[in-house]
Amino acid sequence: MTAFQVGSLPVYVYGGLVALAALAALFLMIYTGKKQGLSEGTVSWFAVLAVPLVFLMARAGYCLANIKWVMERGLGFFFRFTSGGYLLYGGIIGGILAAWLTAKIAKQPFKRVLDAAAAPAALLIAAGRLAETTIGLGYGYCIEDWFDPWMEISMIPWENYDLLYRFPFAVQDYYETWNFAIFLPEALTALVMLVLLLAMKKRRDGGAALLLLLVYACCQIVFESMRQDQVIVWGFIRANQMFSALMIVGVLLISWQMTKKEERKNKRLFLAFIQILLCAGVVIVMEFALEQKIAFLAWMRMDVCYFVMALACTGLLLTVLPFWRRAFPVISEKQQKQA
Repeated sequence: MTAFQVGSLPVYVYGGLVALAALAALFLMIYTGKKQGLSEGTVSWFAVLAVPLVFLMARAGYCLANIKWVMERGLGFFFRFTSGGYLLYGGIIGGILAAWLTAKIAKQPFKRVLDAAAAPAALLIAAGRLAETTIGLGYGYCIEDWFDPWMEISMIPWENYDLLYRFPFAVQDYYETWNFAIFLPEALTALVMLVLLLAMKKRRDGGAALLLLLVYACCQIVFESMRQDQVIVWGFIRANQMFSALMIVGVLLISWQMTKKEERKNKRLFLAFIQILLCAGVVIVMEFALEQKIAFLAWMRMDVCYFVMALACTGLLLTVLPFWRRAFPVISEKQQKQA
């Protein structure tokens, strides 16, 4: 959807909304940067570096995740920025790289720059998800099919669901079929994280950024399964679910490494990995159950599968969260002044 043109260059609604959100995020980072005690000019450096790096890494992530499809269209596809898409996890890597370069240039603590960027990143994610409605993405199952008793999808016997044929419950796809608006809970999750990060007491450097990554990854496993749009699939695995799982393990290992040596218990880490494997196993089983590929689970409707999957992802969050808390304790005002 084109908003307007600058000469021969079209400006799309989605791109315009994301650009405005990025500007708002950078203004927010001025506030969070001061809260983190960053020196003047740090946010400016981050803005200069983050804008191109987030954009290019998001594009590179999408192309790498679809490498076979991209190669069929030639390497020049990477530079056709209005064709294809972008990968949010690639954008996150671009943001982390921008924070690292900013820390080097401005001579500021890398983890503190990351924490200053955490709340603005949550704002940008929320805006990006909401903007997906302008490009026909972010939708789930067809509402009519979901409540059709013959389809055996839902346990809820709702006969009159006309109320759902409107925003914010649903959006129309290319064929003008009403589908659940999955981008909305994704955006609300990011907004909740924005509020929590802004209200959170000062913790050890790096804590805010890792908390955002942990919560986002745990929630995205479920949301990605619910999406029925142009998701990236490797065989039977959805790429963003795999990236989310790796992110969760990464947060666990970083938190473990950041914990004081005397508080590290190898047994505790081993049990955490077992719990993560069990929860991940439940998610995988539910994915197969959604496709009716497990005979003894054929009785499970999709809404039940998603409920169990959400419980498993809650288990992932509760497994890693204690490690995060030990690694990133609250910093008192006295300790902040001493730092």
